[in-house]
Formats: sequence, C-alpha cells, structure tokens
Amino acid sequence: MSQGQNLGVRFFYWSGARALLTNAWYSLVTRLDKNAEVTLMNYGYAYPGDSRISLEIGNGSERYSLQLYHHVATGISLEGKHVLEVGCGRGGGASYIARYLRPQRMVGVDIVAPAIRFAQKHFTAQKNLRFMVADAHQLPFEDNSFDAVVNIESAQHYKDVDRFLSEVRRVLKPGGHLLISYFEDAGKGVFPRQALARSKLQKVREQDISEGVVRAMDLDSSRRQRMALKLAPGMLKKLAIEFAGVRGTDLYNDFASGNYPYFYFIYQK
Repeated sequence: MSQGQNLGVRFFYWSGARALLTNAWYSLVTRLDKNAEVTLMNYGYAYPGDSRISLEIGNGSERYSLQLYHHVATGISLEGKHVLEVGCGRGGGASYIARYLRPQRMVGVDIVAPAIRFAQKHFTAQKNLRFMVADAHQLPFEDNSFDAVVNIESAQHYKDVDRFLSEVRRVLKPGGHLLISYFEDAGKGVFPRQALARSKLQKVREQDISEGVVRAMDLDSSRRQRMALKLAPGMLKKLAIEFAGVRGTDLYNDFASGNYPYFYFIYQK
C-alpha cells in the first residue's frame, strides 16, 4: 500500500472527516456508477440461516442491503400510509418500500444532491415515490404530515441528533412511528440511542441487530470488494474497500468485535 493510501485510510478514521467523506463518497459513486449497479450503501442484514426475502431478479445483487430495509420497515404496516425516509441516499431502499410495502405516498430526502439526482433519474416509474434534497435538521414539511419516518444507517452522521428527532416528531402525525437503525461509533461522540431516550417520542421496540449486520457483511464481502475495486479510481481503491466494510478491514473488525454496535428502534409520537 502506498503512503498516500495509508494517509487516506487514517483520514477516514478521523472523526472530523467522516461526514465529509460520506458525502464525498456518495457524490463520487454517482459519477462513476454509470450502470446504476449501486442503489444502496448500507451494510446490510442477514437473517439466521441466510433465509431470504423474496425479490425480483433485478434487485438480487443488493439483497442484504434491501433486507436491512425490510427488517426495519416492516416493524409496522406501511400499507396505504404516508411515509418519509430521511437520509435516503441513492434511493434503492425507498424504492423497495414504495414497491413492496405499498405505502400510499413515499418521499425520500437526502442532503447529498448528486444522490437525489440519481434517485430521481432511476426510480421515476414508481408513481407513489418522489425524492428531494433536504437537511435532516430542517425538514421542509408541515407539521403532522407523515404516518411514519424511516431512517437507516444515517443518524450517526448528524451534527445534532436531538434536532433531527425534534423535526421527526414535528412532521409525524399523532400516533405516527419512527423506524430507525444505526451503528454507534464512540470515536465520533454521536450516540443516537441517548438522544432517542431523552426525546419526546415513546419507545415501542429496541433490538440489537449487530449479529445480523456482521453476518451480512461476511456474506456480501466479495461483492462489496468487487464493486469498490470496479468503481473507485486507483488512488482511492484502498479507501473504497475500507468504506465498504469488506472482511478484514479495520471497519469490518470494529463491527465484528462489537466496537460498533448496531441498533434498531421503533418510537412513536
């Protein structure tokens, strides 16, 4: 590994750089992924025994990332409801929810404009789904607008999780639900679980899903490495493999050792 690659990986682990790198990586993938092979960028979820949800053929390569959405979003019935995803990234998860879980309206928002442009381009055929650029700390919706808010592997990047949760509560209808999953990185000093506990939302369910996430990282490791090597320019390949959580990377080891516990919660207004 070159000195430049070593510096890049070390920079990835500097807490002040993580959000910057996350946004930059989404933008870079959008420019390089000409064939729309990557529509989700979470670390996935695998059920015990690798039992699988039923998917159309086109979604098969991203099965584990979609299974994380399925596990989280099916905590309540979303059929016929108005659903918002905050931190939707490139839109594959919101597309899955809109197609398979049948909400009346599905809106995906993300602060990364290139990711939203990708989603708007590739998921236009789904009439119950739309995307827009928005900040999780200042959602552009009226009070009591949604029956459910979905937030997957995004809250750990926010500057002010309390502000985000206040916005979630504001846009939820009375009795509405927040379906949220994330991992905690003590090095960043961001602990959404503590913010949830002091919010005005009421806890319905708490689940540590670390085991299922690590299982997915194991099973999906070869594909993630292949995509990282395919999409990243030469000088960024090592950083891309690290970001993807490929087996043997420091990031993978932090998940596998329990340094990055992964939680799933349902909260209600």
